[in-house]
Amino acid sequence: MIRRRHLLAAGLAAPALPARAQAAWPTRPITFVNGFAPGSTIDIVARTMGREIEARLGQPLVIDSRPGASGNIAALAMLRAPADGYTIGLAPITLGTNPWLMNVGYDPQRDITLVARMTAVPVVIAVAASTGFRTLADLLAFARQSPERLTLGHGGVGASGFLAAHLFGRAAGFQPLMVPFSGTTPVYQAMLAGTVHGTFTPVDNVLPGQVAAGAMRVLAVMQETRIAMLPDVPTTRELGFGPEVDFRSWHGVMVRAGTPAPVITRLFEATVAAAANPAVQEALLRAGVEPAPSASMEEAQAFYLGEVARWGDLIRALGIRPQ
Repeated sequence: MIRRRHLLAAGLAAPALPARAQAAWPTRPITFVNGFAPGSTIDIVARTMGREIEARLGQPLVIDSRPGASGNIAALAMLRAPADGYTIGLAPITLGTNPWLMNVGYDPQRDITLVARMTAVPVVIAVAASTGFRTLADLLAFARQSPERLTLGHGGVGASGFLAAHLFGRAAGFQPLMVPFSGTTPVYQAMLAGTVHGTFTPVDNVLPGQVAAGAMRVLAVMQETRIAMLPDVPTTRELGFGPEVDFRSWHGVMVRAGTPAPVITRLFEATVAAAANPAVQEALLRAGVEPAPSASMEEAQAFYLGEVARWGDLIRALGIRPQ
């Protein structure tokens, strides 16, 4: 159990509004807090899903962008608001990793409810074409024969690509040399320049173009099924690895714990219905994002707590301490 933080003691201790006050929810606009910059993949998900959710709830869903601290600034903003359903949050995978990387200011196991997962982003293993690696077996042979010579770019300690590389490396028996950059674009530039061999990264709408141009190769997708954006790329499951190396980034809708059950139920139903809309699915897939709605509210919360535990185990094993 993660120790309870006290930074938000005053805000988090406030009681939820009585359930009877929520009977007609929503009766006014809802603030949807997003912790990542406009134009990012997460922002595209928030706006695409937000438009459909608001249509189903009958009230505007106002995007409130509060980038910074890997989404933690936005999480804190949501947690400081009343638990009445009128301030909800875009929940990213960093909701499961941040508690192990920083003093988040809340208890992830008590203070947040994941209403529903909305989408998932496949994570791929990509290399520069100039490396000569044509298959995952080629990369593994090099990594095992030349320890710490395999260089992989990443967007920061705790980022999806960073964790995916270490998760896979531990399972495959190699230790890559991780090279930090300020984001995905600089990593791609370094690959093309020959500075690093490759990267583990959530798929985006840039990567397929680089593959088509012959500048990069994607060696594997870290999940059970192939993806529509790169249909010829095998999965790690196909290549002999088990579910322990499956990795998909994800996005969901979260609320402050204590939000009345009828509000959570209505929001869950609207979110899942939005994710099932074919037009929404098409828009998400164009951005490299797969619809992946939760089967139930209980499954959503269990998934979230499982992510907190899974990434905590890996981050502790890597010797990374909260900053």
